[in-house]
Parts: sequence; structure tokens; C-alpha cells
Amino acid sequence: MIVVADAGPIIHLSRIGQVDLLPALYERLLIPPSVYEEVVQAGRGHAGSVELEDAPWAEVVEHIPDAEVFASLRSRVDAGEAAAICLACDRQADLILSDDREARALARESGLQVQGTLGILLEAKRRGYVSRLVPLLRELKAKGTWLSESLIREVLRQAGEIEPR
Repeated sequence: MIVVADAGPIIHLSRIGQVDLLPALYERLLIPPSVYEEVVQAGRGHAGSVELEDAPWAEVVEHIPDAEVFASLRSRVDAGEAAAICLACDRQADLILSDDREARALARESGLQVQGTLGILLEAKRRGYVSRLVPLLRELKAKGTWLSESLIREVLRQAGEIEPR
């Protein structure tokens, strides 16, 4: 499977030492230059910077999006999200995206399949790359990722780690 990545999932997975799930789950991971710059250059010294800079599994793809489409997206989301949505549309790829509600809505409106950090972790659990999600979700939350308790419960329910209410 080919996916285009926004910065959020790379950063979040790096924070908890799980960025290697990306090449395990996806055949090719395409990164727009603006996302690479956000994580590696602007984010120097922060989670994801070294991991992405040294990643043989990440392909930084030069891409010139339709200017009008990009401007429309850019008026509602950040440059990395807009570039990732444009690249995914042009390559007919799935998208791993930050958990920004507006960006996800725009991506879905564009006909894209979207997965966020928790979806990646859930898929990793389903495929046997991680044994339990509880500690990973707690660590994500402890390291600054906003997760509601109801969202955590729902993901754990889907993973079979808690019984439905």
C-alpha cells in the first residue's frame, strides 16, 4: 500500500518509539517537501526529526499541486496538510494525517482514505506488530498528544483490549 504522510503521525509515533511501524505497515511512504521541512528542519531536536531524516523508507516527493486547489486547502489547514492532501489525490494514495478535524474532513471530501495515529496503532495491533495498545496510548497521552478517555476506550474496544459497555 502506498500512503502519503503528514507530519503528525510521524511525530506522534516517534515520541513513543513506534515510527518503525510505518515501513512495516506500508509498502511506500511518500512525504511532501513541506512536511519533511516541518519535521526535520523546523523540528530539529524534536520527536521525528532524526527518525525522518535517517529514514530509508520515506520518499520525499517533489510535487507541484494545482495552485487553485492548494490555495483553497491552505486557507483552511496548514501547508503540510494541504500538500499531503494534494499529493495523495494526485497519486491516488491513502493518507496518514494529523488528527486535525478540518484536515480530515477536507481529505475525505477529496475522496481519500484517511488514517491517523490511533488508526495506525490499531492496524499494527491487528497485524501483530504490537501486542498491547494500552501502554502506547497512555504514553502518547503522557507525552502531550491530546486523547479523550472516550476515544482511548473506543480504540481499546476495537483492539479487543476491553469489553464493550
